[in-house]
Amino acid sequence: MLIFWFIFTSFLGLILIYIAAINLQPVKIEISKISPEIIGRMVLISGKITQKTPNPAGHLFLVISDNKSNIQVPIFVSLMNDLKKNNITENDFKINKIITINGLVGEYRGQLQVLPRKASDINLK
Repeated sequence: MLIFWFIFTSFLGLILIYIAAINLQPVKIEISKISPEIIGRMVLISGKITQKTPNPAGHLFLVISDNKSNIQVPIFVSLMNDLKKNNITENDFKINKIITINGLVGEYRGQLQVLPRKASDINLK
């Protein structure tokens, strides 16, 4: 009977790992489809930069549009420093430039946003 429980808990653990892995995979989604129900999920979005606001602390705040809807994309100073290592600076984020972001859906002060976590999560075209 003890062997049964070992096998059962091992199997259950594998199922939970699989479910966690699915939730970590980014889902390609239109910006207009992002809603509070998917906060905490990884998404892949693409659109053009419609607004760029640098911050004195080194952060960069973008608004990305897919012509249907907009979403905020904060790029915090630690990520900006990582991007600089790849020769990407604030000047590369030009208005109307196409950008692809892989990030976590979050909410700040009632506004939805997509938060990239590492330099490879940002692709400028």
